[in-house]
Amino acid sequence: MALWRGSAYAGFLALAVGCIFLLEPQLPGSALRSLWSSLQLGPAPAPPGPGSPEGRLAAAWDALIVRPARRWRRVAVGVNACVDVVLSGVKLLQALGLNPGNGKDHAELRSRNDLEEAFIHFMGKGAAAERFFSDKETFHNIAQIASEFPGAQHYVGGNAALIGQKFAANSDLKQVFSGVTSLGLNEQELLFLSQSASGPHSSLSSWTGVPDVGVVSDILFWILKEHGKSESRASDLTRIHFHTLAYHILATVDGHWANQLAAVAAGARVAGTQACATETIDTRRVSLKAPREFMTSRSAAGSRVMLNPNEPVVEWHREGVSFHFTPVLVCKDPVRTVGLGDAISAEGLFYSEVHPH
Repeated sequence: MALWRGSAYAGFLALAVGCIFLLEPQLPGSALRSLWSSLQLGPAPAPPGPGSPEGRLAAAWDALIVRPARRWRRVAVGVNACVDVVLSGVKLLQALGLNPGNGKDHAELRSRNDLEEAFIHFMGKGAAAERFFSDKETFHNIAQIASEFPGAQHYVGGNAALIGQKFAANSDLKQVFSGVTSLGLNEQELLFLSQSASGPHSSLSSWTGVPDVGVVSDILFWILKEHGKSESRASDLTRIHFHTLAYHILATVDGHWANQLAAVAAGARVAGTQACATETIDTRRVSLKAPREFMTSRSAAGSRVMLNPNEPVVEWHREGVSFHFTPVLVCKDPVRTVGLGDAISAEGLFYSEVHPH
C-alpha cells in the first residue's frame, strides 16, 4: 500500500507540474526544473561524470569514430531549401488566440483550429509531426505571426540545404549518384513504409514509447531484402540509416559499405552535440535513454543483447544484411532540434565508405 501511495503521489505531482506549464507558459524553464526537483521523492541523483555510463559511452565513441580510408570527393544534393522559424508552440497558439483543448490528428490542416488540435495531439505523444496546410491565406498569416514573434529564431531549412551545409563544412564534395543508394529515416517514416506495402509489423498503428529494436530491425531487413540491391534486382539501395530519439541503427547489404561502425557512432554523437549546441558531448547535459537489453529480431530467431557503454556499437548479421546499433546520449534541455535528422544522416554518410563496384 505504501508503494502504491508513493506512486500515486508522484503521478499527482507530475500532473500538477504539467498543469502549471500549460497555464503559465511564461514561467522560466529553470523555475520549472527547480520546482520539479523539490517534489522528487528521495535524493537527487549525482550528475554524471567520466565514470558514468554516459561518460564511458562518449569516450568509447571518440575512440571508434575514424574517417574512412576512401574519402568522399564530391556529392550532389538536390535543390530544396526554406527558412525554419523556431519558437514556443504554446506561445504561438496564444498569439493566434487559441486555447489548449482536445488533441486530434489531421492528415491535412485547413484552419487554425486544426493546427491547435494537431499540436496538442502530437505534444501529448512527445512526437514530431509534419502536416500539409491546404489553406494558403491562413498558412501565410500563421507563418507571418510566427516569424515576427519576439524571440523567434530563423534558420536555413530544407533537407538538401542542411545536408549540403554539413558536407560543405567537411570538404568540397560534388558527386552524382545514378540512383537511390542510401536512405535516412525516423520511426514514423519507417512504420509508414511498412504499413503502405504490408510489410512486417504493419498492424502497428503507432509506436508506444521507445521503438522496439527487434521490430525496427525486422522492417529494415524487409526493406533491403525486398527492395534493395540484389543479383536479380536493378535497385541501387544498399544502406538505411534509422534514427530515433534513443538509438540509431545502420543496416547495409553486405559487400557495399565499410566503416559503418564509425558512421553510426558519428551520427549518434552529432545528435547529442547539435541538440545541446555543444562542440563535444557534455555528460552533464545528456542522458542514456536506450534500452539496456533488447532482441535483434521479433519475427526470426534473434539474439538477446545486453548494452555495454564501454562497447556502445552492437553488430549483428542476417542473411546478407549487417546491422550496427548504438544508443544516443539524449540532450536533457535541447537548444535546437530543427534539422537534427538531416544532420544525423549527413554525418553518418560522411563517415561511411563505399566499396567500388
